[in-house]
Amino acid sequence: MSMAPHDRPFFIVSAPRSGSTLLRLMLDAHPNLAVPPPDWLFDLVYPYLYSYGDLRKPANLLALAADMLATPTIKKWPAKPAPDELVKLSSEQTFAGLYAALHDWYARIEKKVRWGEKTPRNSFWVDEISALWPGAQFIHIVRDGRDQAIDISDSLLWPYSVYSGALLWQRYVVAIRDAAQRLAAGSFLEIRYEDLCADPEKIVKQICEFLGERLDQRMLRPHETRSAQEWSTHPLHAKTAQPISTGYCEMYKTRLGASDVAALEAVIGPTLTGFGYSLAGKSGALAPLVAARMLESDTITNPENVDYRRKHEEGRKKRREQGVWRDEDRDSLLWSMN
Repeated sequence: MSMAPHDRPFFIVSAPRSGSTLLRLMLDAHPNLAVPPPDWLFDLVYPYLYSYGDLRKPANLLALAADMLATPTIKKWPAKPAPDELVKLSSEQTFAGLYAALHDWYARIEKKVRWGEKTPRNSFWVDEISALWPGAQFIHIVRDGRDQAIDISDSLLWPYSVYSGALLWQRYVVAIRDAAQRLAAGSFLEIRYEDLCADPEKIVKQICEFLGERLDQRMLRPHETRSAQEWSTHPLHAKTAQPISTGYCEMYKTRLGASDVAALEAVIGPTLTGFGYSLAGKSGALAPLVAARMLESDTITNPENVDYRRKHEEGRKKRREQGVWRDEDRDSLLWSMN
């Protein structure tokens, strides 16, 4: 027996900085769909369910609910229930019960009838999610890995180097494609960020058909929504206040030199072509020692180093603005875009 669309949760999966926030806001603009800010609960809580013991015991279930609501990600939601309220709303004494109750609660306060979720790291939990919600649908938004690597290096996120960012992109998209092979028919849709930006109505219509929903024109103007205006106040998501455009597509062609593009294509080239992206065609892999330096530099050793590196980056930006140095003074941008 097929499930009604409103009974099927959906999950947006992608590598970070691949347009998933844009897609979240577009879907959240639909009158039926509620897609709150990322919850990260499969990354922050799910691996440690063993530590809560028997969830049939009220104190244990309440402790889990409290920890889920105390995550820094859920704290960014515009509203959330109290732990005891969430426990009462849960249809079963499980993580899945609490998770669904939390998202159902959010949908209700938004006056919506169906919930979705967008957390990039859920890309590595597709099997578990589909086991917990057999009717769940997954939308994979994929972006050119060369652009994604630039974007993540530009952002406040980690990893820091463009080179590491490209490898991160590859880990995500390969994991998603692998998991998609095990999903039931009609449960997986893959779109490209570039296509969404170039022809939003065409791609959004395709998504709506996949979800069993009707296209709503408000989905094409996500920057006008309350959700976008609130989310754009965070520096990491300032672009969400802008209309949809192709301005962030094929950035690598103007922002990276030919040797840097060649170095990226040497490690992610086959994956890029597998997703329909063309290559520049030049070969130029980094020397193993240079690649190892970048990868090791992106290994976090302690929080103090992270804070220092961000401050150092701000200092570099300031000195560039003062004319102390120029991009042309560097042999490669793969260490950092700044």
